[in-house]
Amino acid sequence: MDDFLRNVDSVNKTISRITWGPTTLIFVLFVGFWFSYRLNFFQFTKVRLWCSITFGSFLGKKKDIKSKKTRVSPLQAVSTALAGSVGTGNIVGVAVAVMLGGPGALFWMWVAAILGMMTSFAENVLAVKYKEKDKNGYYYGGPMFYMEKALDCKWLAMIFSVACIGVTFGMGNMIQSNSIANSIHDSLGISPLITGLITAAIAGIIVLGSIDRIIKVTDKLVPVMVGLYLIGGLLVILCNLDKLGEVMLRIIQSAFDFRPVGGSIVGCSAIGAMKYGISRGLFSNEAGLGSSPIVHATTDITVPAVQGMWGIFQVFIDTILVCSITGFCVLITGCDQTVKNPTTVTSTAFSSVLGNVGGVMVCIILIFFAFSTIIGWSYFGERCVSYLVGERHIGIYKLSVPFVIVIGATMNLELLWEICDNLNVFMMVPNLLAILLLSKQVVALGQKALNSKGGRDDECRI
Repeated sequence: MDDFLRNVDSVNKTISRITWGPTTLIFVLFVGFWFSYRLNFFQFTKVRLWCSITFGSFLGKKKDIKSKKTRVSPLQAVSTALAGSVGTGNIVGVAVAVMLGGPGALFWMWVAAILGMMTSFAENVLAVKYKEKDKNGYYYGGPMFYMEKALDCKWLAMIFSVACIGVTFGMGNMIQSNSIANSIHDSLGISPLITGLITAAIAGIIVLGSIDRIIKVTDKLVPVMVGLYLIGGLLVILCNLDKLGEVMLRIIQSAFDFRPVGGSIVGCSAIGAMKYGISRGLFSNEAGLGSSPIVHATTDITVPAVQGMWGIFQVFIDTILVCSITGFCVLITGCDQTVKNPTTVTSTAFSSVLGNVGGVMVCIILIFFAFSTIIGWSYFGERCVSYLVGERHIGIYKLSVPFVIVIGATMNLELLWEICDNLNVFMMVPNLLAILLLSKQVVALGQKALNSKGGRDDECRI
């Protein structure tokens, strides 16, 4: 068995050098830049517009309408999307990126996120444009529908769907349940099997229900857990504010350190920072991955550009806020240099300032982050199963989710992290190709928002 795993690891590393090589990294950045350029860098030039529509919903400036006929509001849709994206990648994934790619990984994570805002805008615009409605009045959609309906590429949609189901069981389920089990075992000494069974039971009750049940949980859970994490992280940074300038300098120097390592420019620090920053950033915010549009398509909003702005909001919250907090806490406390285990580096950073309370806080938040990801990704997988084999087989998929949770909780999944990175590419590349080929439609729909005045036009009104 050990020989088999070593062979799998060797093959996976070979594939990873291809899938996450310079070509893929440049392609990801290019797509985000392309939509940013075509829409006059909407994320900056129209920041008041998309902030008014998204953040304004929390402040009451824009009412997030949910009438009797409305199934899913834009705010509820983005909460579920954030439930899927805000997970262990925001805590453990960022720590891994900084420890393996250096401080510069955080810089490239920001670059990928800023450009990825418009990638997310584009895929959500298309998801809303090509969504469908079921017999119960629920909307559904995603990349597989605009690949088939707009491009007539059902084979591409099938590749995306199969890869998405694989990532659902791996990154969206097993890795998350493993993080929950390990966190509770390290803190309380409870067996991972027991934790896995309890997690499976709770998640099963939610997943076996309709999208309404998933949304009711994520709508309440996501804002609370994100808010608590941001408050805790800001306290750590404020207590080390005198080191912030030095940390920023390290980040910039590492991001552009192109000095060869081992006699090859391919081995330089900057390339490693780009690789881990972009890949872990994508692992976290899912911009361009194609998963989030599946839930954004469930909203009753019929104006594509409006839901596209919620995609910008999602990436901003996930990476610019949550991932940055993790990165700064790890670097500002020096834990990236002193702690070898990436799964405990963030909790150690919090504990160095907040004491035992900090470590417990990270542990609890990590559990909720991971649990919300399981719930969110279960819906992504459900829609892909439905697309491939029809609604009648969704029940089998839902029943399999709790079993996979238990398996993930009781296994060593270090190799699975790397396998999921490769599976992400098989979701991402078909999706990025599709939105590039449909860029004229995205730009045409986006221009309506671009030309609006402060969000007062009907095209941008919720």
